[in-house]
Amino acid sequence: MHSIKDMYKAYKKDNPNSDTTYALYTYIIEKFNKSVIEEVLKGKTFYMGHNMGSLRIKKVNRNFKKPTIDWGETNKLKKEGINKHVYYTDDVWYRWYWDKYRAKVSNKTVYRFDPMKGPTGSKKQLVKHLKNDEFAHLNYKE
Repeated sequence: MHSIKDMYKAYKKDNPNSDTTYALYTYIIEKFNKSVIEEVLKGKTFYMGHNMGSLRIKKVNRNFKKPTIDWGETNKLKKEGINKHVYYTDDVWYRWYWDKYRAKVSNKTVYRFDPMKGPTGSKKQLVKHLKNDEFAHLNYKE
């Protein structure tokens, strides 16, 4: 796996006369990534180019044969002294999705896309977007 430092080193190797600093390089990458996240959250599809496929938010039908625990609600009950699991009951849920169908990458089945976690990560941004905008779910398809 390559880090942003590795990418910067490769950039400097390919462009030795560039006066782009590491700080500027990371700033540009961060701004680009944030703009991609904003557009995908609006319901658009981001085509990565170079036959790498696309990123989008996908609506997924919930499988009630394998119920999923809602840990937020379950932990609230545990704080009140109630030791029961709460399960999601929505018919659908939403996720970040890398559509590799048209990607021309060898061994593409071994690659995966993991959206960023944490308080400002793209996973949390999706949850926040769906909670704050009651019509957001209309932008996403299966």
